[in-house]
Amino acid sequence: MRATVGDQLVGPGVRLGFGELIGVVTEVQGRDGEPPYMIRWYSDDHEALFSPDAEHYWIRSHKIPHEMRVTSGALHRFGSARR
Repeated sequence: MRATVGDQLVGPGVRLGFGELIGVVTEVQGRDGEPPYMIRWYSDDHEALFSPDAEHYWIRSHKIPHEMRVTSGALHRFGSARR
C-alpha cells in the first residue's frame, strides 16, 4: 500500500449498514509512501496515526488522471469522434 498526502484512505464501516470509513492522508511517515499514515477522519474530524491492513483498506488517489488523447490512428480505426 502506498499513499501521498491528500489521498483518501477508505475502509469498511464500523458496523454493518453504516457505509465506508473515509479519511484523508495528512502525513506519510513510512518509506516510499508506505504506512503508517496520519489520517484525518471525515466522520468526526479526528486525526490519528494509522497503519491500515491492506486487505480491508485501500487508497483512493487525489490525483486526476491525464486526459486521454485520441490519435489519428484511433480515429481511423473507430471512426470520427463527431456524430
